[in-house]
Amino acid sequence: MRFDNKKKKIMKTNWQKLNNISLTKLVETRKQLHQAVQLSALTGRAFLPKVDDDHFASLLWNKEKDVLSGQAWGKDNYKTALNFKEFSILLLDKNNETINSFSLNEISYNNAFKKLKEMVELTGEDADKLSTSPPYEIPVYPTATNENFNFFEKIYFEELGKYFANANLVLKNVVKNNPEASEIGCWPHHFDIATLLVLNDNKDNYKSVGVGLSPGDDNYDQPYFYITPWPYPNIDAITLPDLPSSSFWHTEGWVGAILTAENILNFNSAEEQHNAVNKFIDIGIKENKDLM
Repeated sequence: MRFDNKKKKIMKTNWQKLNNISLTKLVETRKQLHQAVQLSALTGRAFLPKVDDDHFASLLWNKEKDVLSGQAWGKDNYKTALNFKEFSILLLDKNNETINSFSLNEISYNNAFKKLKEMVELTGEDADKLSTSPPYEIPVYPTATNENFNFFEKIYFEELGKYFANANLVLKNVVKNNPEASEIGCWPHHFDIATLLVLNDNKDNYKSVGVGLSPGDDNYDQPYFYITPWPYPNIDAITLPDLPSSSFWHTEGWVGAILTAENILNFNSAEEQHNAVNKFIDIGIKENKDLM
């Protein structure tokens, strides 16, 4: 009798399992975090040299701290970060150590801005350079009209943090496998985390593919991964290629491949969820590049 001593290969994943919880409450969480992340972006906008792509105001997912961190600023390379799990604003030093923080719970955006200025003043920087008037508009959430932030249930803030951590994980793989990919960034305007694959940077024939995660917006009231070509193809003149069964093409107003949270949550384990997203991204990037 023969015995097969080969061990079954088990895939290791750093994906954080996403939970099937109320997407309605996740929407409320997203709206508050979208308002709050503006605070983290203000320091980079105030203290870093201006560039055309607004890069100085972008944020990065800090895997070590599990927070969304702004660009380093000041002579001592401070960073201002948003902690999803505790719903707080952090001041990090160059070693990523937290040297100051304040909670956003039960305070208004205006009072949070005052606290941010006080925190910045302790670093020796000119806090008067901070401004609450960015060169873009975000939806007018109740917290923008001086209603207090509300850290109503920690589980939903933690859950949205998982989406960002997982997006950062898979986007790192995209950057690794596509030399034309930009640095991963989160943009406070739309609150999405993404990379851009520039296929042709000639201004007369510019072509790119954006790959990222939106925590939700006017298109979909839930988190979703997207892959979008630019320029958008003429969908009346072509047949869009097939995508994995759990995903689909968005074609109203813009064109892109979409994988929503609802479809990811059809998979029960972290490994299955991770595999589904990787498959969507791998096939979606290929198909979008072919559209170019």
